[in-house]
Amino acid sequence: MTEYTISKSQYVKGLQCPKALWLYRHRKDLAPEIDAETQARFDTGNEIGELAMRYFDGGTEVINAYWDIKGAIETTQQLIKDGSDIIYEATAMHPIDGGYSRIDILKRVEGSDEWDLIEVKSSTSVKDYHLDDMAFQYHVFYGAGHKIRKCFMMVIDNSYVRDGDIDPQTLFRLEDISGEVFARQSEVESVAGQLGYVLDRKKEPDVSIGAHCFAPFECDYRNHCWKHVPDYSVYNVFQKPKAEEISRKHGVALEKLPADLRPGGVKALDVESYLNDETIIDQGSIRGFLDQLQYPLYFLDYETVNKAIPLFDGTRPYQQIPFQFSVHIQEEPGAELTHHEYLHKERSDPRKDFVERLTELCGQEGSVIVYNQAFEIARNNELAAEFPEHAVAIEGINARIIDLLVPFKKRWLYKPEQKSSASIKSVLPAFTDLSYDGLEISIGSDAMLQYGAFLKGVFDSDDLPALWKALTEYCKQDTYAMVLLLNVLREYGESNE
Repeated sequence: MTEYTISKSQYVKGLQCPKALWLYRHRKDLAPEIDAETQARFDTGNEIGELAMRYFDGGTEVINAYWDIKGAIETTQQLIKDGSDIIYEATAMHPIDGGYSRIDILKRVEGSDEWDLIEVKSSTSVKDYHLDDMAFQYHVFYGAGHKIRKCFMMVIDNSYVRDGDIDPQTLFRLEDISGEVFARQSEVESVAGQLGYVLDRKKEPDVSIGAHCFAPFECDYRNHCWKHVPDYSVYNVFQKPKAEEISRKHGVALEKLPADLRPGGVKALDVESYLNDETIIDQGSIRGFLDQLQYPLYFLDYETVNKAIPLFDGTRPYQQIPFQFSVHIQEEPGAELTHHEYLHKERSDPRKDFVERLTELCGQEGSVIVYNQAFEIARNNELAAEFPEHAVAIEGINARIIDLLVPFKKRWLYKPEQKSSASIKSVLPAFTDLSYDGLEISIGSDAMLQYGAFLKGVFDSDDLPALWKALTEYCKQDTYAMVLLLNVLREYGESNE
């Protein structure tokens, strides 16, 4: 057996980029810290894993420490010898290349000495990298002498609607991926051996950056490998495969991009703005946008939480549940702003109270200004379906929505500092002095994670006032940011430049 062994996750990492695998094993100093979002994914995976065990009830779990591969293999072999039919976290090692793997569920085919491999995922469909994942697991277990009949991916059924306690039998869906797994075996055998040689090298492999740095996941080592790439490059302007092709011939700097390779559409405007260091202003379109506004103005933003395992009756996996909104209201031109908000502070379904407060505050007249209307409109449609008594009022709000994203997305107003992005986090610092720096919560995903932790009972009661303050300040700043950006549009639309 080779001195070096790789796990299933290391195989998938090496398949994406051998250099990433080498850095993972040899440069621990470059390893990224486990942030709150990563930890939340781990926690979700553990919770889903426990439910999967209930789906296949009556099994025995291999509980050896994660680093005790030899012990886990011996435990698995003993459980098989003792006649176990279902083994959770069964472990095996390939006798030639040393690859090792834990399978979520190893299930005996009734009345035989054959087994099915079942891997549990928190996604709602089978991804291509899941097939690579399972292909490696089959390679290991089959190579270790286990008779494998079929390979299954266990995913979440997104049509599941919670009604009382979670029912694992209807929450999950099994997909037979045996054919795809078997078809990848020659590749696995070849790649697993090559990765062993890569790990045996004393020097970091020389692998060029490219589209593979982003698929299936953005690489943990981008900061290390991309040090020579400017903040704004061909990778911001083109699709990743096209950017890789261009960079091989002309480099990553936009200054070296031949004129005949420049992109079309709004990206052409982006490049022109960057190279000439000029602001793009389409006054006619800006004025047309402003002319459609009707007072009073409601600047509105939602915060939501979406859990893989639905938290409340009547909700589905990963359904966006709105728990907070902020609204700044301006009754007439030049009038003082008033601010209102809703934040659900109970560990219960927030939607009923949310929609009642929303329809009360947003009235029946005036423009409702949001940033990226698809999100708020989708949430509103879901609320209207769930609470038909408020459907007319919600539909009225949707009919009045004006999307502040549009002028920036269509490049009616654009600065080079945006780096081809029209997100509010890119537009705001380009045109105003408002910053999210210093806020306890500064991005929507963090708000989602923090509130999700509250719903799970993670926060002590003494910590809740700080959480409410942080959530309030963040959501309030989002709507105030829209106030400022509308003022920016007015300034440029009315200027004589």
